[in-house]
Amino acid sequence: MKAPIPHLILLYATVTQSLKVVTKRGSADGCTDWSVDYKKYQVMVGEPVRIKCALFYGYIRANYTVAQSAGLSLMWYKSTGPGDFEEPIAFDGVRMSKEEDAIWFRPTVTEDSGHYACVIRNSTYCMKVSISLAVGDNDTGSCYNSNMKYAEKAELSKSKEILCPDIEDFITPYREPEIKWYKECKAKTWRPSIVFKRDTLVIREVREDDIGNYTCELKYGSFFVRRTTELKVTAPLTDKPPKLLEPSENKLTIQEAQIGSTANLTCKAFFGYNGDVLPVIYWMKGEKFIEDLDEKRVRESDIRVLKKHLGEEEVAISLIFDSVEDGDLGNYSCYVENGYGRRHASVFLHKRELMYTVELAGGLGAILLLLVCLVTVYKCYKIELMLFYRNHFGAEELDGDNKDFDAYLSYTKVDPDHWNQETGEEERFALEILPDMLEKHYGYKLFIPDRDLIPTGTYIEDVARCVDQSKRLIIVMTPTYVVRRGWSIFELETRLRNMLITGEIKVILIECSELRGIMNYQEVETLKHTIKLLTVIKWHGPKCNKLNSKFWKRLQYEMPFKKIEPITHEQVLDVSEQGPFGELQTVSAISMAAATSTALATAHPDIRSTFHNTYHTQMRQKHYYRSYEYDVPPTGTLPLTSIGNQHTYCNIPMTLINGQRPQTKSNREQHPDEAHTNSAILPLLPRETSISSVIW
Repeated sequence: MKAPIPHLILLYATVTQSLKVVTKRGSADGCTDWSVDYKKYQVMVGEPVRIKCALFYGYIRANYTVAQSAGLSLMWYKSTGPGDFEEPIAFDGVRMSKEEDAIWFRPTVTEDSGHYACVIRNSTYCMKVSISLAVGDNDTGSCYNSNMKYAEKAELSKSKEILCPDIEDFITPYREPEIKWYKECKAKTWRPSIVFKRDTLVIREVREDDIGNYTCELKYGSFFVRRTTELKVTAPLTDKPPKLLEPSENKLTIQEAQIGSTANLTCKAFFGYNGDVLPVIYWMKGEKFIEDLDEKRVRESDIRVLKKHLGEEEVAISLIFDSVEDGDLGNYSCYVENGYGRRHASVFLHKRELMYTVELAGGLGAILLLLVCLVTVYKCYKIELMLFYRNHFGAEELDGDNKDFDAYLSYTKVDPDHWNQETGEEERFALEILPDMLEKHYGYKLFIPDRDLIPTGTYIEDVARCVDQSKRLIIVMTPTYVVRRGWSIFELETRLRNMLITGEIKVILIECSELRGIMNYQEVETLKHTIKLLTVIKWHGPKCNKLNSKFWKRLQYEMPFKKIEPITHEQVLDVSEQGPFGELQTVSAISMAAATSTALATAHPDIRSTFHNTYHTQMRQKHYYRSYEYDVPPTGTLPLTSIGNQHTYCNIPMTLINGQRPQTKSNREQHPDEAHTNSAILPLLPRETSISSVIW
């Protein structure tokens, strides 16, 4: 027997308070519509889910059995969204089925997403509510969807329980569920302070590295049910008021501002973790809030979060003055507060007095300090700065463009009988390293007497002429150079002496060793003062041979500047580079040998004998040049190999150069001086040999 209608109305018309505010709407067919329920179902594709009619769990005091016995029927409809057209659901009984007050999906597919409306009604009564279902895919490379996670918070060092939510429909009564837990979708070895109780993961002492995503997995028949919870770790809840960092809370801070200019007062404070409560920080002038001043020129900035960690924050707020006026001067207070108290700190805005004297002194001091720094840098790195400027912005040296050589290199060889380790290093430096670096690396054109000068009867004049054709005179000064009166040639040749005294040529003096104590140092100083344009560079031994040493930078700085290309090893000297006797040096070694043999063969026997005795006495000594040593052979004819490989100095008669042979005279008619004139190899005069062997 059915219950009376008034009794049924009292039974199912009593509505319980929902967990959220819902809107009760009337429909055209007289059915009460409670819109969408607060509870939302979110599952992954392929997982089972049970959607229960919310009317029996929050809107009426009746269950499905009672409603059915009262003559009410339950119907299900589906729509893609609120307000869309609803269609009755056709259940297939396999994947999607209706079971009492719920719909079962075994499993879900993407198309199942939408709103499901359950309606209970009879001929006189109707009530309706919609339930939302979202079916999503996993994130790429993950076991969960980031939009379908549960959220939990835990305080540092405290205990926390993480529940595997919404799995009641998949647990068999009176049987412990078998649940597996993962962190970031990976199985891990849990520390002893983490334990598991039925459907709960318990962290007894939360640490900062416990932050992350925890996934529980439950097997339901042939399906898997997964729920993911994101755990956020915070600092312990604070029980203290905020702390002011700037300005200081314990004293009055004075800040100066110039009338008419902008000003900025900044307040910084630290807020402990206080749940989801926003920090409260603001400025006041006296008893007035800033917005009550009615001054558009004065305003507060937005609250800025400077630092944030585990819920604790360091924030700042600024009080901005677009243009300071006299009325803006005074005391301002910054307040910070939370549920446990309020604190404040004061700033006094003071008018700034113009102090031109102090500012001017500060500016002049800064300029002076800058000048001192620049002068110091220039003094320490003058050469490097000048070389950089010359290489990038400098122009080639125009003075001396009509000169053939960049430098004349003067050095006195060491007598082999006086060689030691020190003199050997000096010899190698002067004859090998110095010419090679200047010519092959820097590309300069040098005149080296041992290599480029063929002695003649006017040797001193030839030397002066070669120096006159050079832009620099490099003197490698050693004790041997000084002791053997290496600068005596300056007194013998007036033109050369005048060039040095008047400054027509710049002299670079390279001191190879300490001269003091070895000879009269006063003479060296006299020589330095005699030469007008003189630069002295000290060579401190093999350590100066490195390319990046200050010695080479100083030498390059003193040499003439020009855009030069380094000379390759294969490049040879042309006629213009062979010095004032280039036309003599172009004669082939075969012609020289032939001329020598012819001249000696036609000479008078007495003259030949005298020549050989004199010549070989002077030239039989060994000569050294770039680690080579050689002897002049005692025979009258010079071998081709010695002529080709070594520097042989000789005078070739002009008649021989012109392809003519001299007219022979009888021994009695030939004058002794003419024997020297027609000889292929002419010994130097005593005055010339003494000077050339000592100086150049």
